Amino acid sequence: MHNLKYLTLALFLATLAITPAFAKPGQHGKACENGEQQATRLEQLKERLDLTAQQETEIKEILATSKEKNEALREEKRTNRKELQEISRAETLDESRLRALVRKQSDQRADMMIAKHATRTRINQVLSTEQQEQHEAFRQQRQERRGAARHRQGKQ
Repeated sequence: MHNLKYLTLALFLATLAITPAFAKPGQHGKACENGEQQATRLEQLKERLDLTAQQETEIKEILATSKEKNEALREEKRTNRKELQEISRAETLDESRLRALVRKQSDQRADMMIAKHATRTRINQVLSTEQQEQHEAFRQQRQERRGAARHRQGKQ
């Protein structure tokens, strides 16, 4: 019985150690923040849409600009979230400040959605009509996969 406890603990620790090796970048709703993931996205577009060298260059510039803007928005969201956590843990609730931060959080979410749409629009301006249709189809498939993954996570 004593050995069974140690074996169980050892298996648990081994699982914890091994699990990160199988993790995929960008999972769990985390935004693509590093250059490797951005390069992967560009490679996927290049492969799936048969981009010309000119299109690849232009899209690379669009993604780089988008990354800079999005990182600034993410940093602002992190700061706001920390302040919200501090207010929620405070002994006395500052209701007006809480409401202001929640409104700001909502505005930040809208800003992120607008930025994402603007990036997609700029990319589409570089693409031919056929490529735009393919791009939209791939985007829809990705959203469906993400929705299915979220649904599975919600059931666990």
